[in-house]
Order: sequence, then structure tokens, then C-alpha cells
Amino acid sequence: MSEMDMTRKEWERWERAESSFRAHPRLYRFRLGLLFLEGVVVGILLLAVVALLVTVCIINPGKSIRLIVFLVLNLSYTAKEYITILSQRPWSNLPELRSEDWPDLFDLVQKTAAAAGAPRIHRIYLDPRDFNASVSVAFPLVPCLRRNILILGYPLLAAFGERGLRGTLAHELGHVAHHDTINGGALLYVRAFWLSVQLGVFTLVLNPWRRSYLRRIGLLMSPIERERELAADRSIADIYGIETLRETLVTLQLRAPEAELSDVLKSIIQSGSADSVSPAAAIRAAMRRNVPTETARRRLERSLRSIVPPMEEHPPLAVRAGTSDVAEMLAFASAPQDAIEKVFGSADALDATVDEALRPFLAQAAEEFRENSANLESKLASMPAAEDSPDQILERVGILNALDRKDEAREVLRAGRTSHPDSLALEAAELCERLSNAASAEEGAPVADRLERIVETEPIMRMWAEGPLVAHYLEIGAVERIKNLLDLLRHGKKSLVRRLDAKLRPTESLCRQAYLRRHRNSYELSCDSLANTCKPRTVAGCIQRRI
Repeated sequence: MSEMDMTRKEWERWERAESSFRAHPRLYRFRLGLLFLEGVVVGILLLAVVALLVTVCIINPGKSIRLIVFLVLNLSYTAKEYITILSQRPWSNLPELRSEDWPDLFDLVQKTAAAAGAPRIHRIYLDPRDFNASVSVAFPLVPCLRRNILILGYPLLAAFGERGLRGTLAHELGHVAHHDTINGGALLYVRAFWLSVQLGVFTLVLNPWRRSYLRRIGLLMSPIERERELAADRSIADIYGIETLRETLVTLQLRAPEAELSDVLKSIIQSGSADSVSPAAAIRAAMRRNVPTETARRRLERSLRSIVPPMEEHPPLAVRAGTSDVAEMLAFASAPQDAIEKVFGSADALDATVDEALRPFLAQAAEEFRENSANLESKLASMPAAEDSPDQILERVGILNALDRKDEAREVLRAGRTSHPDSLALEAAELCERLSNAASAEEGAPVADRLERIVETEPIMRMWAEGPLVAHYLEIGAVERIKNLLDLLRHGKKSLVRRLDAKLRPTESLCRQAYLRRHRNSYELSCDSLANTCKPRTVAGCIQRRI
């Protein structure tokens, strides 16, 4: 759940779960056990109802045709949904790294598993696109069939040195040693059952309970998942030492901005060399691009100061690293990036595998990019040379940004601010960019204050201001301001809808909803502009006006 999809009450519910777990961990786990028992009991009752219906069908098959059809259709749908959910494997369609091809990798993994007290890893897969590593398990509840799976992202391998890779392996195998994959698999079976079960009127009656049950499971599991992450981090320190843990965390923080694969591949497509450039080499070059010392310091300062929303899995960086000293962490910023060379033999050892997996995706993305760029250029060319309204200016800015012509977009926005100094929409767009690019929390503070006042004046602006505002508040640890923003967004949206509805007849309410959906990305929406657009007497007339 995104932090902006909730209310203050929901946010505080997550906070209470975290504090309750810290204060009384045993009682908390007992409550979680009772919750699982509740799900089992309700599931047994539901199966008992199904068994009763089946018995009725067996006793009087001739008089139960409709009931038989009902059961067959609903049980078939339930089985299909359940199997679909459980058959979604994270490693599907990923290339496998076999032990006979990469013996040094398997030797390192198995030694780390033994040091962590984890069972052996049966298979290793390479994810060409993900800046991440993960462990999973096939058949988690069947010991004789259970298979432990490790997935390594190629961008991650390209970013790490050998020590960082060892730390990553120790973290992931720590999850296996602590049975997190088995417990997670069991939880998946429970969630999958309640998500897929479909028995017509019976599940209709159960729906309020089902929604509440799934929400409560997610809520109570959140602090335990954070504890699991900290325990996995402790595995790194226990096996390889605190310096390996900190190097691993620093590399993750510093290289994450360069790890956006879409940007890497976009640069290949824009250069027109999609057929000749190796995607693997481009990813490796992006991940090993030099991060200036001052940039590294600024990123680490922000990361060490930032808090993490209570519903997210990973704890704050300072908690994971055991320090908030920037200088101490900055010492690991220049760690070598030679994991591929040390473990796989050479920098281009995996290029053929990665290129083969990415080229179909790259070809499709290149075609979509060319088509989209042509459409945007055509739309840009058809716009009037002189913009008369803030909406037109912002539409041009949006197109220029989509075309990656950001300097030109800034110039258009700057000129628009000069032409329309009173436009809240243009001011909000400018402030969002300034806040996102602020060099420090102090520099961003007055910008955030002004943005918040704009959102209070025109609630519809929340759709663009909320992202930069929340990122800023998380960075400075302003939890109460996040809660105030949640209140402002919630009540502001309701206020806008009430003001709009007051100007519309009942037959126009659907028109208003359609307009809000269609124009949710327009900065200049206000109560008056919405009401003036939705003036026709009928929904049909509204649609004819291309809403």
C-alpha cells in the first residue's frame, strides 16, 4: 500500500503495530497465531458448507441440478484462481546459472549457506533487469520436494565487488536459515486461498470479513518482516564482519539511482544503436559510472537521516548499518566493483546470457519508443506557437519532458511563470521540480511549505505535489507533517467534490467522475473549470464534448 493511499488513522494503525511488537514481542506473536487460527476455523466452516452442499447433491441429484451447476462453476473458478496464484514463480522465464558452467559461484554460495546455517541452494537464476537479489522456494510445505532458489540481478552483480556480493549472499541465505522462505510460503498459501475462494452468495457474505482478515494479516506481519530483514543483516556481520555489511549497504544506496534499467535502455534506444550495442555492457557501464564524492556524501546523508514508512519491509539505513556517521559510511563509497570478474572470470562473462534475454524486450521497447516519440512530436507541432493558458503551457512542458528535452521544458515553464504570475498550477509545477532537486533539507523546507499551502488552496494539486512533499518529509523525519498532509489530501478532495457537486445537477454526476478520471494529470483543474466543462444537461452531451 502506498503511503498516499491511506488516511491518518491507517498510518497510525501501522505505527501501533510496530510499537506493540517492540514492547511485547511474545504477546504480539501470540496474537498473530490467533489470527491464523481464525482463518483456519473460518476456512473449515466454509469447507463444511461445501461438503454439506455436495452431500445434498449426492442424495437428490435429480432435484439439485442448479446446485450442482453452481458448485461446479464456482469450485472450478476457485481452483483455477488458486492454481494461478501459486504457479506464479519469480524465476519463471529467467536464465538459469548452472553449476557446471559457473563452479566458483556455486562454491561461494554453498560455503556462505553453510556458514549461515542454511540448507543448500538447489538452483540459481539470473535476472537481467533487476537491481536486487532474492531467495524463494518451490514446494515450501513439502520437505522432500522443497527446492531453494536464489535469484541474482545482473545490475546488482555489476555494481558490487566480491565483498559486497558475499554480503548480499549472506543476507539472502540468512533468510533461508531463519526459515523465512518457508514461513512466507505458508503465508502465501493462506492469502491465496482467501483471495481465490469463490462460492457465490457465501463468499459475498464473507467478503467484509475476508477484506478485514487479509488487511490484518498484512498489518501484523509488517514489523515481523522488518525484524527478519534485520536478522538477515546480522547474518552478514556474523559471517563476514560489520565492514562487509556496511559496504553492501553503501553500494546499494549509491548505485540505486543508476540502476533504473529503463533509463539505461532508453539511452541505447535514443542513440539508435539498439541492434549493435550490448545491453549487458550498457548496464555494466551505468552501474560502474563514477559517483563524485560530494554526491555520494549527499546521498548518504539523506539516506541516514530518512525514515521509512511503517508499512515498508526494510528498516531505515541507520538502523541496518548500526551507525548514522556519514564519514564512517562514506569510507565504503569507493569499494571495488569486480564481483563479475572475481566470481565469473571476466567482465563480459555473462554478456551473451543477458543480451539474449534483453534483446527481444529491447526491440519491442525501441518500436514503442519510436511510435510514442512520433506521436508526441506530432502533438507538439500541432500546438499553437503562443500558449494562452497555463493548461496549454503545462501540456507542452509535459510533452517536452516525455521527449527528454528537459532543458527546453524548464525554459517553457519559466516563461509561463512570467506570463501567468498568479497561476497556482504553474507555480506548483515549478516548486515540485525545485523540491525534487533540492540539495539539502534546509533548501527544500520553504519550497515544501509553499507547496503545502497551494495544496490547501486547490486540493486537486495534490496529485502532483504529494510525491515530492512526502519524499521531503520522509527525508527530514517529519512524521506529523506527513499525517497532516494525509488529512489535507483527504479532506481537500472531499471539499473539492462537494463544491463541484453543488454546481452540477444529479444527471451530471457521472460526467464529473468521467472528467476527473480523464483529466487527473492536468495541473489547472479547479472547481470552476470542472463545473464549466460539465454544463450539458445529459451525460451523452458531455461525452459528445469529448470529456
